[in-house]
Amino acid sequence: MHATLWCTILNILPIPKQTAMASPSDSARKWCGLPKHRLPLVCFKLLCMIAISKPSVDHWEDLRILSKPPVDQCEDLREPSATNSTAEKFEKHKKMLINRFENMNITAGLVLTSSAVFISTNPPIPPLMPYTSHGSYTLLVSSFVAALLSLMSGTSVLIIYDTCYANYDLLQSFTTSRWRLISCLILMAFPTLALVVSTMTLIAAVFIAGLTSDKLFMKILTGGICGLLGFLSVLAIFVFNAPIAKVISPVNKDGVAPAVMESGGVGGRTENGVKH
Repeated sequence: MHATLWCTILNILPIPKQTAMASPSDSARKWCGLPKHRLPLVCFKLLCMIAISKPSVDHWEDLRILSKPPVDQCEDLREPSATNSTAEKFEKHKKMLINRFENMNITAGLVLTSSAVFISTNPPIPPLMPYTSHGSYTLLVSSFVAALLSLMSGTSVLIIYDTCYANYDLLQSFTTSRWRLISCLILMAFPTLALVVSTMTLIAAVFIAGLTSDKLFMKILTGGICGLLGFLSVLAIFVFNAPIAKVISPVNKDGVAPAVMESGGVGGRTENGVKH
């Protein structure tokens, strides 16, 4: 009798549905997640690619967890195999970025020297290569300044990045402010952007000087070099169009952001979306 009564009451009363709760790892990764709108998403991915050679900073959350003091780490994150593999992965990426900044500093020094020679000397044969004209000289000075900024900022980023890499307090501060994270990426991307501006302005100054030359063969030579650079640019776009489009795309064919599939290590995911 009592059993029948309880069954009747349970059938009448509505049973509340369980709502899906976000896992702690997903909520913790919101600070380094990708923007939802397409334009901010593409801009953020490009900024990450220029700054750290990755389409997102999702791996910084794994690095933040790995760099926690021992008393704050969970027991499952202290497994030697997982911790060592993740640390080796981060160390490899750190060496790659340091090598990139070192090569950029060398290139910025070469561009700085070249532009300094142009702006400090007169052309041996002015009618042949008049790079002291207003347009060419302005671009040469701009190239010199941009190369100097690239060299100074690149050296500063190299020193700071090598020293503050895997600093828990710094990574923890990014979780409280999205603008602090974006500012850090801009600082890391500035040497590359300044070097690109310096190189392009130096090339433009030389091309203007060649096209305004009094000699016909110099104009033809300059035009041929311009055509060659244009052809190489088209080849580069043709070769790297597919991987670049895949990196900056909002989602892949499975509806998952590429950065989520790429992330691994502590708290990351494999290619099948399964957590480590």
